[in-house]
Amino acid sequence: MTHTRYTDVGGVERYVCALVERLLAAGHELHYFCHRWDEGAPAGVRFHRVPNTFKQVRFLKVRSFDRLSERAVERAGPFDLVHGFTKTSRQDIYTDGSGCLQDYQEYSLRRGGALGRALRRGSLHQRTVLAIERARFTRGNFRRVVTMSDLVRKQIQRRYGLTDDEVVVIYNGIDLERFHPRNVEAHRAAVRRELELAEDRPALLFLGSDYDRKGLATFLEALVQLDDAVGLVIGKERPREEARYRQLAAALGVAERVRFLGLRPEPARYYAACDLFVLPTRFDAFGMVVLEAMATGIPAVVTTAAGAAEVIEDGVTGRRVHDPRDADELAAACAPLLDREAARAAGARARVAAEGYSWERHFEQLLELYAQVAAERRGEAAP
Repeated sequence: MTHTRYTDVGGVERYVCALVERLLAAGHELHYFCHRWDEGAPAGVRFHRVPNTFKQVRFLKVRSFDRLSERAVERAGPFDLVHGFTKTSRQDIYTDGSGCLQDYQEYSLRRGGALGRALRRGSLHQRTVLAIERARFTRGNFRRVVTMSDLVRKQIQRRYGLTDDEVVVIYNGIDLERFHPRNVEAHRAAVRRELELAEDRPALLFLGSDYDRKGLATFLEALVQLDDAVGLVIGKERPREEARYRQLAAALGVAERVRFLGLRPEPARYYAACDLFVLPTRFDAFGMVVLEAMATGIPAVVTTAAGAAEVIEDGVTGRRVHDPRDADELAAACAPLLDREAARAAGARARVAAEGYSWERHFEQLLELYAQVAAERRGEAAP
């Protein structure tokens, strides 16, 4: 495996840690190539440190990891297969957790003037990332690309002309025990007391960093139309940006109904304390937070710009919203689920749906793909 670090901080990083633990438990020999790893990393992993000489210069840091990790893999190998999770040019299997750079830029480089956006898009860092991406999706540099959603699969195919055999969708797996409806009974009352939130007052949870791309402005604007509902905002943003959103909440007249909670170490407690999860994102390759809420028995309202919208049955296990900037559409989708009984019924159906996306199922699908790719490398027929 290749990634710049081994840590349980971050969405992709937590996924990799969970995958590593399952591979070790299944008896596989695992080598991990990275700049650094946490002290509590599993003893069974054979770590290979990739030098990080250029860590102060972004484009050089990205370029050097790509080249040095490939050389390190070649020296330490041969391996049955190489699985990449970060900005690298060559591997047997690449898991794409962000989508194509040029599509991502459309969602992330919206603020500032046209000149500023052009300069950021044309920066050495962005150009280096794009060059690596183009190499990665060139035939001969990969055997399979794994995407977390059909949304990202279509992006890659549209830009690089890859086939359905080359790009495989394997939806993320969820820890059904960590995120479970029993958490509501265990944590709801205590968390609401901490937040001084009355039990009969509906709470909408927004969870995610990068507030602009995740659609926090639309969330706040929709809250204006949702009467007594309270918005819980969990995530990390630069102080200046958070101040801007606090000012927006005040200008909209909802400041008293919004709690900016910053990062919280155990999100499972906050899913349990809310009545509805809301993600009006402009783009997410998947959005594990959606499955986490559903597994807890909390219905989700999500824009179709998130891959996780594909696991929601509209009007049954949650709601899908089409325009990330349309606060009226978002509010209309949320309003029926502010009724406690309607939310509980939808949440129960959401839990059943989430059970179809267990980590065990995900792991089985991934192992099948590993077996196919390893057999291809050996020149054997795929099992």
